[in-house]
Amino acid sequence: MIKPKGQPATGQPASQQSRLSWLFEQRDASSLVFFRVAFSTVMLWHVYWFCSDRLVETFYVTPAYHLTYHGFEWANPLPGIGMRLVFYAMGLAAAGIGLGLFYRLSCVLFFLTFTYTFLAESALFQNHYYLVCLLAFCLIWIPANRFLSLDALIWPQRASRFVPAWCYWLLGFQIAVPYVYGGIAKLDGDWLHGMPVGLWIEERSDLPLVGRYLKERWCAWLVSYMGLVLDLLIVPLLLWRRTRLVSYLVLVVFHVSNSILFTIDFFPWFMILATLILFPPDWPRKLLRLPAAGLPTSTPLDPQSLSLGRKVTVGFLAVYVAWQVLFPFRHFLYPGNPSWTEQGHLFAWRMMLRRKEVYIRFYATDRQSGQTLEIPIDLFLNPRQIQAMAVSADQIVAIAPYLKNEVVIPYLESQPQLQDNSAPQVEIRVLALASLNGRNPQLMVDPDLDLTTVQRTWRDQPWIIPLREPLREDAWRGDWIIPIDELPELMRSLQPPGGRTPRNTM
Repeated sequence: MIKPKGQPATGQPASQQSRLSWLFEQRDASSLVFFRVAFSTVMLWHVYWFCSDRLVETFYVTPAYHLTYHGFEWANPLPGIGMRLVFYAMGLAAAGIGLGLFYRLSCVLFFLTFTYTFLAESALFQNHYYLVCLLAFCLIWIPANRFLSLDALIWPQRASRFVPAWCYWLLGFQIAVPYVYGGIAKLDGDWLHGMPVGLWIEERSDLPLVGRYLKERWCAWLVSYMGLVLDLLIVPLLLWRRTRLVSYLVLVVFHVSNSILFTIDFFPWFMILATLILFPPDWPRKLLRLPAAGLPTSTPLDPQSLSLGRKVTVGFLAVYVAWQVLFPFRHFLYPGNPSWTEQGHLFAWRMMLRRKEVYIRFYATDRQSGQTLEIPIDLFLNPRQIQAMAVSADQIVAIAPYLKNEVVIPYLESQPQLQDNSAPQVEIRVLALASLNGRNPQLMVDPDLDLTTVQRTWRDQPWIIPLREPLREDAWRGDWIIPIDELPELMRSLQPPGGRTPRNTM
């Protein structure tokens, strides 16, 4: 049977095939090789930093309690030397990715180990750690080992200087997401009023040359709006040939400035390298003036053919992209300001939008004896954990069962004079106040609420007290002296003269 002219052999309309065939057109693999090596180098530095500074022990081994993400409470750190071995395996996998040696296995191992360490202690949450998890997942499916890799030397029949266009499209999309969504998130009332950037940069007033300007209000506004404009425009400016080079130089200055003004780990340096994936695929070869002749070649695939494998690839890309597009907007499903409630704040690229000055004290009440004691949480959590827990009502609720079952009840059972041979009946309460972006402090959680009666949930948590304090023109800077008449009855009974909370601990 003779097919009509222009009709593809698969029976699908030519227009439908042409809309998708560009995803499978072959592209120079040079830029992908650069991305692979850059990713590997930064991740090796991350592993070295955690192992050499004993951060593995500080955050994963020493603490008696670990903050978790709801739904991933099972991801607990391994005891003893276990977590250090996980980081060693992560480093081995990162090296394998960079060398292109057993590349797929290395990608899978790196994704599993890095994601596990990410989930095992949520106090370490950073948006760029989440980004690394996503990029590691993407690299599993991308054949970045076809060119300039040990795998290409070992298995030359698999070598090629070409990769499908969807590989660049997927990585470019994932790198663009933090910029675009970071810019969208900055269309926020606090950010547009120079907060909380103004609070952070004034702390760097000791810097030479620019330090004296960092305390000025106009400087906070300038930095805020420059960050907003850059996040929203940098991706299209990098994609347009005429503005690409100048935009990239501005981006480099932006990230270097961020590394000086803020503590952002490896994020600025990684993004300086990773953002080059938005450049044309052959930019490294042209930069180094390397000829195309003599490089491994491959037979270009027929762009009109949509095999089953290609249909699966298109389906995977569609689902992945839809998730990345929609998931960051989930905070609109919750009432209130997400910077205050923390509902929908994580995994949404809401970077540097909130600064909370927090005051928190936990109290345990034995219903039988009526005695109330303060729980010294600094004995179970390190400062990073305390800060991460104190800003999140979800983490405050999450720690309550641990305080009750692992701290308070064993303590009461060890004090026979406090018990009458019956099981202790313990209630856990919290006095948690926070100042968001320079506002006056206010309560986050009802201090009369027994936290052990509340469950973690992905739904709205109505027991979080809504944000009522307005943004101030001049940031609140106070000491945590709490007027007794502003406290609930339980807390008021614990206050000494002057209104400061007691240090009567267990």
